[in-house]
Amino acid sequence: MMEVAVIGSGISGLSVAHHLKKAGVEVKVFEKEDVLGGNIQSEYIDGYLCELGPQTVLADSKVEDFLKDLRLEPIYANPSSKKRYIYKKGRLVALPLSPLEFITSPFLSLSGKLRLLREPFVPKSPKKEESIAEFVRRRFGEEFLDYVVAPFVSGVYAGDPKELSVKYAVRKVYELEEKYGSIIKGAIKLKALGPSGKLISFKDGNKTLINKLSENLEVIKGNVVLRIRRKDDLFFLDTKEGKFSAKAVVVATPATSASYLLRDLSWSVSEEFDKIYYAPVLVMHVSVNAGSLPEGFGFLVPRKEGKRILGVIFSSQLFEGRSPKGKDLLTVYLGGATDPQIVDYPDEAVVSIVEKELKEILKIEHFEVIKITRWKKGIPQYTLGYGRYLDLANSIEKEQPGLFLTGNYLYGVSVADCIRSSYQVAKRVLEFLELKKGAVV
Repeated sequence: MMEVAVIGSGISGLSVAHHLKKAGVEVKVFEKEDVLGGNIQSEYIDGYLCELGPQTVLADSKVEDFLKDLRLEPIYANPSSKKRYIYKKGRLVALPLSPLEFITSPFLSLSGKLRLLREPFVPKSPKKEESIAEFVRRRFGEEFLDYVVAPFVSGVYAGDPKELSVKYAVRKVYELEEKYGSIIKGAIKLKALGPSGKLISFKDGNKTLINKLSENLEVIKGNVVLRIRRKDDLFFLDTKEGKFSAKAVVVATPATSASYLLRDLSWSVSEEFDKIYYAPVLVMHVSVNAGSLPEGFGFLVPRKEGKRILGVIFSSQLFEGRSPKGKDLLTVYLGGATDPQIVDYPDEAVVSIVEKELKEILKIEHFEVIKITRWKKGIPQYTLGYGRYLDLANSIEKEQPGLFLTGNYLYGVSVADCIRSSYQVAKRVLEFLELKKGAVV
């Protein structure tokens, strides 16, 4: 019998396991695939370093402390990465970086700027919950929604602002209105809307983080957990490789897998978790001749512009060593909640679409496709009413002492969110084990 079984070797599961192991807890990690890391995957292909999942980590002080604990040295994004573009009315336009720049730059029309200036005087909505689109339209107007927030939602969630809940998907913004009555007033006071950290990666890509975390952990790869049962104070795991027992279980899988695993512990929670929608994402890595790109992080494409590309990251400008000399590496994103069907298109059709649109947007005539990756269940969508899933997670943990849930469908979709939440999840596991030990004594 082990003390803790962690199911899932993504960043959430491995981070919790790391904290537990450091605290002296016996922990085993179960991973159904032969590779670790979930959608954090980095591959060298013909001299190009391709990130198949998250491109960067936004490292605040908590994340930096975590990396120091791992003795893992990050690399920092080039300063030019602060410059980002939006494709607007047929050309790339630099995105303003502060409320003042939105007023002084030509990015917004005069009517859009005047609408922005009204924001501090807009009252709260009487509605209990709003979509991001409703919230932004009410506070900032249609133009700001179309050309600033909707592309941002595509970039972070691959989501639809009409479907995502402002309360759960962008909680920081929601709380600014709750506390200060105005986003602009609150942001100026707290400097809360700018990036709250430094963009980082690692010399050999983000998979370095997964490799480092798993170094000192017992990870059983290629061993799918088929069933979790509880008898008395113990959990029993039926797996492909046999049966295991544990005092506590951390389910750190996507919601769809968690739904399957929880069916014997709570059928109602299992059924609800199966409804959580993950937007599909297609990632295409392409090579172009160096000197073809403007300086910066990349660009986002508002759906209003009628393109299929969601956005493009200039990967080789972001970090050194991502492409051979004389070449630039682009990471192109398509699909998402607003265009899910494209993920099932054949390669030739997707390449044709990307070729046409890169020619229009970047004036690029030729490129070479390095790799196409399809994430059929890419990013969980924090849709309207999402609070019920968080409530269910809390309720099953209370009903089943020793069971803990974690993952990017609960605590935020970014790598940094998962790292930050791992501290709290591990703390709750340790508190449970101490209580259990005390009860035995």
